[in-house]
Amino acid sequence: MKKNAFYFIMTFIMVQMSYAVNLSDYAVIKGTIAIPDLKTKEITLYNVEEGKPVVAATAKVNSLGEFGFLTPVSAAGFYYVDYGQFKSRNQLIRLYLEPKLDINLAISKDSYVLSGKNIGQNALVQKANEIYNEFAPFARLGGDATYVEFYPWLDKGVAKADEFSKSIKTKDANFNKLLKLAVATDVEELTYTFFRMPRTAFPDKDDRPAVIKTWQTDKKFTDPDLLKLQNGVSLMSNYFFYVTMNSGDAPKRLDLTEAVTHITDPALKDVYLRDAVATSRMKIEEYEKIAPSIKPLMVSGASKAFLLEYEKVLHKNVGQKGLDFTYKDINDKPVSFSDFKGKFVYIDLWATWCGPCKAEIPHMKKIEEDYHGKNIVFVSLSLDKAKDAQKWKDYVTKEQLKGIQLMADKDFGSDVAKNYDVNAIPRFLLFDTKGNIINADALRPSNPELRAQLDKLLKS
Repeated sequence: MKKNAFYFIMTFIMVQMSYAVNLSDYAVIKGTIAIPDLKTKEITLYNVEEGKPVVAATAKVNSLGEFGFLTPVSAAGFYYVDYGQFKSRNQLIRLYLEPKLDINLAISKDSYVLSGKNIGQNALVQKANEIYNEFAPFARLGGDATYVEFYPWLDKGVAKADEFSKSIKTKDANFNKLLKLAVATDVEELTYTFFRMPRTAFPDKDDRPAVIKTWQTDKKFTDPDLLKLQNGVSLMSNYFFYVTMNSGDAPKRLDLTEAVTHITDPALKDVYLRDAVATSRMKIEEYEKIAPSIKPLMVSGASKAFLLEYEKVLHKNVGQKGLDFTYKDINDKPVSFSDFKGKFVYIDLWATWCGPCKAEIPHMKKIEEDYHGKNIVFVSLSLDKAKDAQKWKDYVTKEQLKGIQLMADKDFGSDVAKNYDVNAIPRFLLFDTKGNIINADALRPSNPELRAQLDKLLKS
């Protein structure tokens, strides 16, 4: 009875809509989901905008596990069905939707059965999805696969994907091209993501699968159709991250002006730069240095609006009065921010448990030494937990840390952390001689640009 009611509702909706719109512009997706212990109440349907997934529609799941979509399709393209597995790179349910399709999905934990009155090209798409599913476990956060498993498998996986791509020969040339691009993108994007995942075993730096070299070309991104894939932007981001981290003796920060020389299509450049700027955590000084070369490439309305808001946030604290905190040093003597009035103040927010923080300490020691006696104070402010106060004191003593050494009272719950929205360390703050903020996310001691900035301030 309930099942009949479900299909009656779908039919009723379609009949009602037929009075207002042309149903030939729509695609129908009906489905059931049966996964033990998964209490799914809603299914999401994503489509793609500028190389990223965006929500197209949502559907409730009834007590029998049934759901349905009646979705407008203005142009044929890829859509993605998500019951909670999509972003975690579990089973991929990608569909190529066109007007008039009528698709049934029976979803189980690791697969789905495809049927319906008109499924279009989706039997072929399902085979592409299966290839994605074979690569995905290696690029899944929390997965335990290492290079020991991945490297020997990769050549076989790539060969299988290539063989499948050669078999794509439907009468629809546009579909053929897009699906081949999707398969190639899946393989590369998931492979590059593997190298960004935390692992328990690591290869030698120069030990990389040979096939990766074949993917690296001078003009890497030329096809604007990449923006029709939900992982198009992710591929560009992961590719440049991989190349940057593996192109020299030491990892370096991504050079956006260098990256876009490998992108020929203007739309790809625009979208890539918008995403890269949004995720790069650039300091004000870094952004102002690079902005003149990248802003002329960010010409879309979306990018112009993004840059306007980005620059507002980037400069929102500049010139505002710094927080007048008071914390104790290793001798339990209270020290206040206001004690440093009349001097420039550079604050290092760190903790004894933080590896990247410790990596900055030698640079911090050197810069303190070189600027000793000048009109600037260097403060190291620990965000260790209160119970670890003695551990912090012992570390300061053992490592002979210089400058002003303080410890906040409530680690990340301290006023200084909350006031400057600190949720990750190391973090550096820079203030002028009046105690006003120059930068609430300042350059690190290891960055040579910091010295140039300090020299300029001290001469002013």
